Amino acid sequence: MKAWKDRCIEEANLFNPAFICIISYQCIKGYCETAQGGTPYILPFVVTPLILHKNTRESLPKNVNAIVSSWITNIDHSHVRIGYPERIQSIVPYVKESLSFALINKLIEVDNDGSLYVNQNVKIPSTINHDTSGEVIGCYNRAFFCGRWFAKSGNIETILALLGVRP
Repeated sequence: MKAWKDRCIEEANLFNPAFICIISYQCIKGYCETAQGGTPYILPFVVTPLILHKNTRESLPKNVNAIVSSWITNIDHSHVRIGYPERIQSIVPYVKESLSFALINKLIEVDNDGSLYVNQNVKIPSTINHDTSGEVIGCYNRAFFCGRWFAKSGNIETILALLGVRP
């Protein structure tokens, strides 16, 4: 990771560990509430590029009962697959940094099998402050939705394959 002082302002703002931490936290919270179990470690890495890419975030379905594979393969959502493997690869260091931030600040916990959980003793407010933009709140809400949606969707490896991500 670049030292904080060496980051350009756009990178520092968009990839701020606290911002991505809350995206990850909301994703993990949504997954755990729906699956009633731990979140796969890889999920924040899958969800963050979907949330940060505005066109993708805005095209996400409104209902968690939507079938992920149908949504991904729908021609109207072809923009999701274009460049997704590169987006996920480029975001890895920032998501790792945000997960470290979350662990250090005890927002999330990891169990022995590597699954992620939100710390039930910590409550994240629905709005961070009165100046929080609608777009930022939208990112948090859609991350929570994605956690719930993927929890209902089954195998994460299949979803990654449909998105063009190879091991």
